[in-house]
Amino acid sequence: MKTSVRKLYYIAALAALVILLPSCEVDFSIGNNTLDYRENTEYLCSFVWVDEWSDSDGFHRQEITFYPDNTGEDYVRIQYRDGYVQESRYVFTWDWYDAFYTSIRMHYGGGDYSYMDNMQMYDGRLDCLLDGYPVTFFGY
Repeated sequence: MKTSVRKLYYIAALAALVILLPSCEVDFSIGNNTLDYRENTEYLCSFVWVDEWSDSDGFHRQEITFYPDNTGEDYVRIQYRDGYVQESRYVFTWDWYDAFYTSIRMHYGGGDYSYMDNMQMYDGRLDCLLDGYPVTFFGY
């Protein structure tokens, strides 16, 4: 008799754990299901990131757009000093390249990759090293 009461006690305790544990507010998930992942991805994808600069060739404008489905577009416009304008549009897939959401790898296809490292995103601004060069993008 004692054995069956003890078994019922253990079964009741296990049932209580099964019922109570899923309602805990602790998030143990990692990777694509974390709050940091969602917040950083949402912020990154909420702007068209624009950088403009001049050099000896002329005036350059680069616009990078990230989409939540891990695709993106890279638009580059160069207005040369002689007036000639060259425009290029590239598509890529992207992923967060570190667990801290401060690096992105962009794959343009055919083994062609670009990297944004040391990313800091705040107030509609994205500071990073783009393929090793310091760049500041502004979000529009």
